[in-house]
Amino acid sequence: MKGQKSKEEKARRQEIKRRLKNELKKEIKPLLLGTFAMIGSSIANQAVPKLLGKVLDQQAKTCPVKTSSAASNPLLVVVIGGGVSSFLRTSCLNHCSSRISSRLRTQVFSKLMKRNVEWFQTSNDSDTNGKSPAEIQSILSEDVNTVAETITTGVANLIRSSCSVIFATRNMLQIDAHLMSISVGIVPIIGTAAVVLNKFVKKVVKKQRDLALESEAFAAERVENVNMVKISSREQCEVEKYIDMQSRVVKLGKMASFAKGVFMGFMFSASSAALVMVFHSGGKDVAKGKLTHGELKSFATYSFLLGLGTSGIMKGLGKISQGMICADRVYSLMDGDDKQEETQEANKETKTVQVSDIDAITVENVSFAYASNTEKMVLKNISMDVKRGEVVALVGANGAGKSSLASILMALHEPKSGTVIAKSSSGNVDILSLDRKTESSLIQLVPQRPAFFDMSIRENVTYTNPGATEEEIKKALESANCDGFVSELEQGLEYNVGRNGSKLSGGQRQRLALARALLSDPFLLILDEPNSAMDAEGESAVADIVHTCRDGNSEGVKRGLLMISHRAGSLQLADKIVVLKDGVIAETGSFAELCKNSKSELIQLMPELQ
Repeated sequence: MKGQKSKEEKARRQEIKRRLKNELKKEIKPLLLGTFAMIGSSIANQAVPKLLGKVLDQQAKTCPVKTSSAASNPLLVVVIGGGVSSFLRTSCLNHCSSRISSRLRTQVFSKLMKRNVEWFQTSNDSDTNGKSPAEIQSILSEDVNTVAETITTGVANLIRSSCSVIFATRNMLQIDAHLMSISVGIVPIIGTAAVVLNKFVKKVVKKQRDLALESEAFAAERVENVNMVKISSREQCEVEKYIDMQSRVVKLGKMASFAKGVFMGFMFSASSAALVMVFHSGGKDVAKGKLTHGELKSFATYSFLLGLGTSGIMKGLGKISQGMICADRVYSLMDGDDKQEETQEANKETKTVQVSDIDAITVENVSFAYASNTEKMVLKNISMDVKRGEVVALVGANGAGKSSLASILMALHEPKSGTVIAKSSSGNVDILSLDRKTESSLIQLVPQRPAFFDMSIRENVTYTNPGATEEEIKKALESANCDGFVSELEQGLEYNVGRNGSKLSGGQRQRLALARALLSDPFLLILDEPNSAMDAEGESAVADIVHTCRDGNSEGVKRGLLMISHRAGSLQLADKIVVLKDGVIAETGSFAELCKNSKSELIQLMPELQ
């Protein structure tokens, strides 16, 4: 098992590396320019100590002014060239990093928008690897930036540090091989310590990052449901839980910081001891005339650059390890059953349908279970239909499967067996074979708790139909009894509703959601507990919609209506009532027929109807 897991992890790392290389290939031109600039910058850095040593030696001669001026000319060229190279390296690599970040975010967001609804409703520890909104936000911001910086500036700095080590070693050998042996004698010890440290820090950083994501998700969920927290008087309890999470994050960070601190302290002490020995031995060589003062100072500078380069390599390796961890998280959001999704999309593109031609939506032998619990069938062999101009009420206890059936009709979930058919005179078509745009125009849902974006009323209402005319918008608002309160707002249709419609009342949100659904002019309109948050005007709008669906609008166009409701007033408006019980249809009939039977499931569910 451990060997198999190791192989899978290795294959995963190879796949991530391949995908990161593909990202780099898309930025090949600026990366090449940045690479050449980096090489130029490294050469300049290595040339400066040697030229400074020559300047010092020339200044010690009889005519320092003349010779110093001659030696300073190439030094000035190197300094200016190094500055230009550093500018090009930094600007090109940062530009590449920014473009890669933007591209990765676009890829992740595009993939998220194509995922089915069930993926977002599944916990992270399940087989489907769903992520919370807070985790997704953190990955889109922090992890993507880390990945982009790692494969651009991170790798470049690693190469630059490696070049610094190579060039410094070469120059030190040229100056004095004996001093070189003294200077690098500590390198094997430092290298061994770095390898051990890197493995330890990599494990700690992964645990720390996972825990940080968990705490972010916890905080976001509590903030989102702050009303429930306060109603339950759990503020202090939640604060204590968050403090505990943060303390564990800090503890892991302390472990990593301690390890890094021990390594850096050891490295400083070892490097300083080596430098002291270099100066002690080099001073004797200067006294004997084997070495000049300038050469000794150049050698000491190269020793410093060697240590700096070695340190940079260790830091670079650590950042690359962290970048790979972040890349794994980024690509995990993109990865899924791509083959299945592509097949489904290909099938959807093969069929189209005119909504005006549809006569009925039929559910045929549909069974369904959520991916989080495939053993529990929420719906079992359901068959029913809604015809154009027909009003159907769906009734059942909590957990009976009403909302699940609505989601399947909306093609938000795919049934485990059975089909949902759109029937027309020209033929029948499975709604799952239609493209998403056609599905959306065919069926619209007004949920019990409608979602709103932090935009204007106009933008929220036209979300289902961005190309709607002013006349169409006005008609939809009037049909949902929204025109009254919208006209009273200072900015009218341009009024910003706030995050999730926080500036509106529950009834106003329900009515705007109804207007939004009507604006797409669907064949089938689904109202999920439409009266739950409705005010008097909203309930009047629901009654008007019922009559409009049954009798037709101003153009005489009828549509089907499915109401999920437990209000007697709404049930009396329906042509047919379907009662769900434990995922099956228990009975079907009109309001009058079901109320006559004292033993009917409707009466058992709503005894007040007797």
